Amino acid sequence: MKHFTLAELTRSDTARRMGLANTPTDEHRRNLEATVEKLIDPLREAWAVRCAHELWGTPALNVTSGYRGFRLNEVVGGSATSAHCCGFALDLVPANGRLDEFKDFCRSYLTGKAFDQMISEDENSAGTPRWIHIGYKNRQGGQRRQFLSMVGGKYKPMTA
Repeated sequence: MKHFTLAELTRSDTARRMGLANTPTDEHRRNLEATVEKLIDPLREAWAVRCAHELWGTPALNVTSGYRGFRLNEVVGGSATSAHCCGFALDLVPANGRLDEFKDFCRSYLTGKAFDQMISEDENSAGTPRWIHIGYKNRQGGQRRQFLSMVGGKYKPMTA
């Protein structure tokens, strides 16, 4: 993993506050590493090129939610089928604050690539998300290549 550490992929203020262990199993750690090495690191590197070209500042990506053990996932209200629980999904926010641009970039970058879901989460009325969920695989190992938006707590196909 070039741009991310296991510590940042497993960090959870909620887990710490509630005294919950959020340590991945060996299998889930391997899944996290594969997710980052095969999808997230290359996405981050392509984002760096775009940021440099557009003079957008730092291309760093902050992980707002990475691995979530099953109990932590339950506490935060995550989906019962969440890929976060297996190490196959990350929620990301660009450190430069360019959420709209990052959303468009991710959509373009992921088109034609092997991935499970991109979800533009908790969009406002202008379509700006609070974060972007990127899933490498679902819990069964599938890659559905879905582009979704979550608006008002409901998921819908992402519009172009």
